Amino acid sequence: MQNTILVFCRDLHQAGLIARTLRCREYGCLPVSFDTTAEEARALNPRGLIVAGSGDDALDGLDFALFSLNVPVLALGGAVAVLCAHFGGSASPEATQRGFISVRLENCALFEEISPGERMMSGLDGLTLSDVLSPIAYAAEQVIGFQHRALPLYAMQYPIERNDPDAAQLLANFAAMCGMQPDWNDDAIIDRAVEAIRAAAPEGRVLCAVSGGVDSAVCAKLTSMAVGDRLLCVFVDTGMFRSHEPEEVIRCFMDSLNLVVAHVDAHDSFMNALSGISTPADKERIAGQLMSQMLIKQLAFDPEIKTVILGTNFNDVFFGSFSPGNIPGHVRICEPIRALFKEEVRRLAATLRLPEAFINRQPFPASGLALRVFGSLSEERLKLLRDADAIFDQEIREGGYDRRLWQYYATLIDNPDAPGSYAVCLRATQSADGGANAARIPFDVLERVAGRIRAEVPGISRIVYDLTPSAHYGELE
Repeated sequence: MQNTILVFCRDLHQAGLIARTLRCREYGCLPVSFDTTAEEARALNPRGLIVAGSGDDALDGLDFALFSLNVPVLALGGAVAVLCAHFGGSASPEATQRGFISVRLENCALFEEISPGERMMSGLDGLTLSDVLSPIAYAAEQVIGFQHRALPLYAMQYPIERNDPDAAQLLANFAAMCGMQPDWNDDAIIDRAVEAIRAAAPEGRVLCAVSGGVDSAVCAKLTSMAVGDRLLCVFVDTGMFRSHEPEEVIRCFMDSLNLVVAHVDAHDSFMNALSGISTPADKERIAGQLMSQMLIKQLAFDPEIKTVILGTNFNDVFFGSFSPGNIPGHVRICEPIRALFKEEVRRLAATLRLPEAFINRQPFPASGLALRVFGSLSEERLKLLRDADAIFDQEIREGGYDRRLWQYYATLIDNPDAPGSYAVCLRATQSADGGANAARIPFDVLERVAGRIRAEVPGISRIVYDLTPSAHYGELE
């Protein structure tokens, strides 16, 4: 990845926020593991580095040789105090006040188009600089930012927060100081992805597994643009999808994208493997392993397949929630959207003019409805959940609430008050600050859903609505 800035930060949400903020200004940016060495970073040929953290241990484990790579470095947050001490200065948490503070900025390219004035600040350290450091920012007359006199190092205790134009401008200014070009846009991303696929698949057929989600749909479209009719799309029907979903997915690919999709009926295999499995982790692990086995079988059926396209996005990489499985070594793997956050993939889908059914499809776990059956899985429980979920989905859509919600679905649990019957837990969320809060669905809608489920789905005797917020989308399930 060229023309990029690397972000070093242990806090994944903070690292993601910095990267998203820069990318919104069309500057390439890539969060990397905090223990990435200077040599590993050099191999990525970055234009600059951003180092962020909090607390006295903000830079513990960081390779300080990174500061000798001769590229601009911007330190943020608690990393500033640690670097100040590293270069012979000191930091005092008691030296600065909290709340609205008058901030004064020196004439520095880092602060172009940022006006000084009062700002809400907290967690600042008053800095005492050594001779190799010069001040560039003050808060209540205490130094809170500096630059190195010999190295291209800049440090600013400025909070990078959502929807803060000054924070976004600060990062954009740093990117400009790195000589970056604002080329992180959809057209350029599409061109790079198509080139990457062509380079990975110079010959033979190309396999792309599709699920109906936006990630695999974007990959299928990009691969079609890159290799044409050498593409083979495969839909593995696990039997864990929502009502009528497999048919709708295949029809959408054929009618809207003009792509033929091979349908693999794996219902019995998944049901046999998941029956009696009760823990969420085991369901996801078994489903993931079985999906990999299904793809490997497809490779055995067609020896002309030389490349496999995987829909791994950066959220999967960032939060460690994806494993490609044991793809045979003679088959090349290409991940054209690996560097994109989920919201960037959705935006790319719109640019590629994919159908709304793909763009707005809700996130769906690898094990499908199996994960939403609490306790052991059975055909009976799966059918009950599928029927209840279809009712909830229909009422949400007919009421026009689906566009306002990030995710909505039903889960099935044993009813503790009535042994032998089940309870349905309804979940509807809206995204907020990187997580999700329970949506305020009108009571009459919930009441109508509950009435229909009890009347139309025998065996369900209780319906509840989940108000639990989540810090990250992975905690929704």
